[in-house]
Amino acid sequence: MKKLNKTEIKKIKENLPFLQNLIEGEDTEYKPIFVSVFDHWLTADEFQTEVHTDDRTELNERRNKFTKFNIGLYNLSSIYSWKYKRHNRFFIYPFTSLNQLTKKCKIDNQHGESGHRYDLIIPDFGAVYSEEWDWTNIIWYRDKEKIRPIIELAKESGLHILEERKN
Repeated sequence: MKKLNKTEIKKIKENLPFLQNLIEGEDTEYKPIFVSVFDHWLTADEFQTEVHTDDRTELNERRNKFTKFNIGLYNLSSIYSWKYKRHNRFFIYPFTSLNQLTKKCKIDNQHGESGHRYDLIIPDFGAVYSEEWDWTNIIWYRDKEKIRPIIELAKESGLHILEERKN
């Protein structure tokens, strides 16, 4: 696992203030935008029929969209992940290969009930991309203009952008 250099640390701190708070689920100034295989928020009835599928073709199509998106992110910018090290130290590390990113994300095992297994830290865009539930992931951001290329990449990958749901 490669250590960050001082320039990378500075860039992450400047572009993603309070990153650890965001990762730990604390309230921050970050806003969510949702990336989904579905083109709208599902109703309760749709949820029961659409999220849980045994159709291998449909599962593979959904996984392929997220795989294409993650590969695009890797090619678009430097991407980092995080983990806790000894004594509960928050440690950020860069992905050094596409294979390493693929192993971390485990998209080939993803299904509607897979949950929060990874966060991709994208300092160049001031964003964090997090896996969530029900074939819908989250991009956490502070400046929507900065994440436009990520939004376009999601659309090119066959995914849909859903704004925050108003209850």
